[in-house]
Parts: sequence; C-alpha cells; structure tokens
Amino acid sequence: MSNAVRSKITIKQVAEASGVAPSTVSNALTGKGYVSEETRGRVLQAAQSLGYRASSLARSLRLQQTWSVGLLVADVSNPFFPAVVRGVEDVLWRRQYNLVLCNTDYNKEKEAAYLRHLLDKRLDGLILASTAADSDDVLELQAEGVPFVMLNRRHVSARTPYVGMDNEGGVGMAMDHLLALGHRRIAFIKGRADSSAAEERHQGYRQALEREAIAYDPALVMQGDYTIESGHAAAARFLALRRPPTAIVSANDFMAFGAMALFKERGLAVPSEMSVIGFDDIFVSALPWIELTTVRPQSWQLGASAAELLLELVGGREANRRREIILPNELVLRATTAPARPER
Repeated sequence: MSNAVRSKITIKQVAEASGVAPSTVSNALTGKGYVSEETRGRVLQAAQSLGYRASSLARSLRLQQTWSVGLLVADVSNPFFPAVVRGVEDVLWRRQYNLVLCNTDYNKEKEAAYLRHLLDKRLDGLILASTAADSDDVLELQAEGVPFVMLNRRHVSARTPYVGMDNEGGVGMAMDHLLALGHRRIAFIKGRADSSAAEERHQGYRQALEREAIAYDPALVMQGDYTIESGHAAAARFLALRRPPTAIVSANDFMAFGAMALFKERGLAVPSEMSVIGFDDIFVSALPWIELTTVRPQSWQLGASAAELLLELVGGREANRRREIILPNELVLRATTAPARPER
C-alpha cells in the first residue's frame, strides 16, 4: 500500500474493521485503559491490515509522552543480557513503545551521562540493569518522580520498584547439590563488589554452609568481577591454599570458565578432581566441550516483567512504586560436578 493511501487511514476506520469503538482502538494502540488481549489483538490485526500508522509526534503532543523507554545495561557483550533486552523489547513493541538501549561498561560516569541524556530527551521511563548499589542517581530519580524500575540490582538505601531473580536461592540450590555429593570444602567466586545481586549470591553461599553447620572460611571466598580473567585468578589462589577446595561455585558462568581454564592448565580434571558450578546459563555453557552445571534464571521473563512494571508506573499506578517481583531459578545439571574425592 502506498504512503499516500496509508496516511488516509483513520482510527474510525480501524474501529469499524475490528468491531469496536474508536476509544477502544486508541486504548489498544496506546496501552491506556483496560483492553482484553483478545480485543487488543483484533485491533492490531485490523490496523496492520489497513496500513494504519499513528503519528508518534501527534501521540506525544496529545498525551505528553515520548513513547520511548530507556534501558541501561552494564555490559552489552555479556551473553546474559540479550535475552533480558529481548524481554523488555517484546513487551514495549507490543505496546508501541520504542526502546533506547545504553551500555555503561560498569562505569558510573558513563552511566550518569546516559541518564542525563535520557532525562533531557524526556523519555517516559527507565529500566536500570547496571546501577551500582550506592548510586546517587537512583535517589535523584526517585526525588524527581521519574518512573523507573531496577532490574536485578537493588539500591543500598532506597526502596524502589524492583524485578530480580532469586539470587540467594539460586546459589543455595548449587550448594545443596554439591553438599549432597559429599563436598564440604566448597569455594565461592564473588561478583562485583558494587552489585547487590553479587552480594545476594554470596549470602546464598553462606546460608547453605550454615544449614549444614559448616564453618565459613574467608580463604575460600575470592572477589571477582564477572570476567573470565577474574575467575582464572581466583582459581589459582584457591589451588595455592594448604587445603584446596574440592568444588567451586561461581557467581556467573564467565568466572566459572576462567576457573576451568586454570584447572586444565594445572592438569586438574573437572569434575573428577574439582567440581564447578556457574550461574546464568549463558548459551555457550551447554556446548559439548564445556557442559557447565549452572543456575538458569528466567532471563527473558526478567526483562518482560521489568517492562510491564515500568509501563504500569508510566500509566500512573503509584501503588507499584515499591513493588518487587522475584523470579525463581533452575539448577541445570551437566558434566562439571561429581562426588567429592578425599582431600589431598
């Protein structure tokens, strides 16, 4: 259909084609008001069939919205994030919102600059999947009444809308699996120091030890930063201990890969001599030459839930400004765990 014909299609014609009132068409296309999924689908199908395209500028002027949402992620190259971003985009696209994606590289200055830019553009809301636990920017967003949702990152002092995975429970499942295999000297590689999710995973490790009355040994916990290199370095320090561990739980898959690389360099067989469990179940973890046992989060659902919650806030549902959504995980058993061998 030509652009000239397409531009003549009106909401009234879409309403007639879908058998609903023009106001229902408007609500279905903008996400305002309640419209059943069946009706929304019928309206969208009619609009697409007729070639109707609402003017984003007209909608913005009429409703004082830009129909755009900003998403800040810490590391767009990390395979964990694509499914999360897809979840966000799928929900926004269905509601006719645009997504503005920003990569912060865990850099506070870069994050602050992006936030200023997005606020200057008057975006309708923000999803923060990169913010440090002590970020002042979060407090400023809250004070200014900007609709935002924190994604798998909590703020140390502010209670905010939050969507995250059960980090403590996820590591707890990994620990329970190793404990059931007879491991008692289990090491843990932590995530970034400024990440609430990393601290929650560390707490899951400690709680599992407490349940089994196993003393917490600080020497068996090494700080990482979610990179392969930090996992490699942590594993080297574990092997240098007088009593090395028999198993390792890593706060993400990348650091687990680094640990496994170090063990291969040292001639230590996984899992017969050292069991390893990761967290995130990124796509390479299932490759036949890796087969990492790991904790699988609902990555797509994390993004989708964050987008849905944000749009509720944009729609004026003030009661959701302190709402939290916690999604469960799944332990995926592969080839990197085995019963414990006697300590050397």
